[in-house]
Amino acid sequence: MRRKTGHNIGYKKERVVLSDILPYEVPPFFSNRHFYNFLVKNKVTINEDKRTIQFKKDNSGVLKMLIQTLFGISKSTSFVSDTSFDYFRFSEKMFPKIFLTIPFKFKITHKNKDYRELTVIHPINQLYLVGFYDKYKNTILYNTKLSRFSLRKPNKVSSLKYYKDNTNKKKKSKNQDIEIIETTDKEYTSLKTFFSYQKYSNIYEFYESYEYQRAEKRFDNLLKFDVSRCFDSIYTHTLSWALTNKKIVKDNIGTNNATFGGKFDRAMQQMNYNETNGIVIGPEFSRIFAELILQRIDKNVEKELYKKGYKYKDDYDVYRYVDDFFVFYNDDKISSEILSLYKIKLQEYNLFFNDSKTDVISKPIITGITIAKEEIRKLIEHSMIFQFYDSDVKKQISLKHYTAKDIITNYKAILAKTETNYKDLQNYFLAIIFNKLKGLIKKIQDEQESLLHFYVQKRDLEAKLNDAKENLDEILEEIKKQEKELKSYSNQLFKNINEIIELTFFIYSVLPRVTYSIKVCHILFRIIDFIKNQERTKQSYMVNVQSAEEDELKYIAFDFDKKHQIFKRIYDGISLVFKKSISSEYAEIETLYLLPIINELGENYRFQEELINKHFRIYQKDSNGNKAINTSLNYFTIISLLNYINEDSNQIYKEIRKDIQNIIIEKFNNFEKNNAEDIFLLIDVLTCPYVGSSDAEIQDFRRKILDKIKFFDINTSIVDKNSIIEKIENYASDWFYSWRENDLGKELNTKRGHSVY
Repeated sequence: MRRKTGHNIGYKKERVVLSDILPYEVPPFFSNRHFYNFLVKNKVTINEDKRTIQFKKDNSGVLKMLIQTLFGISKSTSFVSDTSFDYFRFSEKMFPKIFLTIPFKFKITHKNKDYRELTVIHPINQLYLVGFYDKYKNTILYNTKLSRFSLRKPNKVSSLKYYKDNTNKKKKSKNQDIEIIETTDKEYTSLKTFFSYQKYSNIYEFYESYEYQRAEKRFDNLLKFDVSRCFDSIYTHTLSWALTNKKIVKDNIGTNNATFGGKFDRAMQQMNYNETNGIVIGPEFSRIFAELILQRIDKNVEKELYKKGYKYKDDYDVYRYVDDFFVFYNDDKISSEILSLYKIKLQEYNLFFNDSKTDVISKPIITGITIAKEEIRKLIEHSMIFQFYDSDVKKQISLKHYTAKDIITNYKAILAKTETNYKDLQNYFLAIIFNKLKGLIKKIQDEQESLLHFYVQKRDLEAKLNDAKENLDEILEEIKKQEKELKSYSNQLFKNINEIIELTFFIYSVLPRVTYSIKVCHILFRIIDFIKNQERTKQSYMVNVQSAEEDELKYIAFDFDKKHQIFKRIYDGISLVFKKSISSEYAEIETLYLLPIINELGENYRFQEELINKHFRIYQKDSNGNKAINTSLNYFTIISLLNYINEDSNQIYKEIRKDIQNIIIEKFNNFEKNNAEDIFLLIDVLTCPYVGSSDAEIQDFRRKILDKIKFFDINTSIVDKNSIIEKIENYASDWFYSWRENDLGKELNTKRGHSVY
């Protein structure tokens, strides 16, 4: 496999906001990309010693307003300026308070009747972590070398490379005039993590590793357990206990505040509104915080085992991936000892063992999940819908499973036989579908390129003298064979794509989760993008290839009916998902990923207002028919709906837009500058081009919300207000939500490989 080449971006401390701040599960088009650019461009930094926020000098005053708004700085805060920089300077009493913020918490479905609460922290706390990481990166690396059990620990600052955006690239052809436009998988301006990790960045890498297989051979039994509600249970002060000593810390509370452990503890409290019980869930920095504590526990357990005469790697093997433990052993006495020690050592740090998830597997150490994965792999390999064939080959290799229904029936049988659940295999199955789909598309694109190349050769030979006749006959024969094969492949691909769509929606619908939504979007987007790129290929060929004929392109793209049959099937599948489930307060993110797919289908495929309202519960009507808007609609849902509505030239979402405007205004009745959700909503609405149906309406709405939060000085005229609004809008077109640069292909590609679980 050819290695991907990256481009060095140099060390910028602000890169931490690209990699370690946001949860994986945030919706598409929300990122810190533009925030990162803002910090770098304006050299925004916090100086703890001087108690200042410093930024590049700006005589217009716009940057000052934006810094105040973004970081929740009071108008009464002292403002000073020198020749190069402007500063907000805080008193000794006020400086710590600027970091005391309410994070934006959103819920995702976790288990059947349970949810997980994830967090996006306030911009001021994000800025603080930039300096914190820069100052303490080596300290973090030093303190994550304690445990020999850990499978995922920071090893070094990761290489600073990114991959150029080639989402829709032109494939190199034998003939420079032929362009087969295809989709590739490269990331752009997205860093996976600040640190590179040893040994595995994903739990599935461990399962498939030589290390795991070797442990299976050496030991007879495997014990699996985890920490119960690990991140919810972590008491922030315990980090200092882990790094130093509990008694020393408690005896020297004043001096501890200035240490690495004390500062990390304080930062975690402040970003979570001074909460000490439980840390924010989702960001990478929280996993680092937990890792520092769990490494100390690992070390303490290994020490005690050594005292009792048990040697690591000889008598037992322990692996820990974040808060999941894998213990390999031969003697039951050892496993009991390890389990007992972990219970004791975890409790010393206010953490507890999860009894309900303890599992013991004896030789052969193979789980039902492993068996099921192998059965699914075989099922897909023998399915006709994931490969091209001719009738003779079909007989020889015994291809079967002609439809999605065949595969679904066999999939259910595999689950029953291996005593596994849908949740155990969803990610794996969807990943296989995506990779097989890529293979189908790559194969037909290669065949199309060959055919078009033959046509170019044919024209070249026709232009030559009679002595080229023999070669021309050969080319004509090749064209005939290639057309026959491509016709067969094209018909098969049409059927296969329809079956793949049906299979994908079945797998997803039985257990909708955010991670599965992302994988489903990968599959659906790849199909839509392939169809669109085929049409671009035709257009490019007709423009660039001299004397090209329309008839040469009959097997290059689906005709109108086939294209829209596929689009309709995707639309119907997503519609069914929306109709099947009314969005609860913690199940919105799953379907927010599907909205941009509907946009990709084009203007002919738009949801009715009624369906959107019913699913997202934008409003309800009482018995008298009076409308009551849902003010609990969160920031992610609001911005995603505005993006879906878009310009709405046909005014089919006029009422929904009006309802969303009213919801935003109602939410800002209780605006708090230290509330992360309020800040994100405010800054993104100020640049959103879809909050009104005309420029005048957009301007008026922005003025209303700024008046609502008392943004303007008293006696500011409407003319001056409008001027300020225009300056803010012109300063940056996008902040946290990408209104104008929202390429779904790019967004999905940045997600690939970023999931930790």
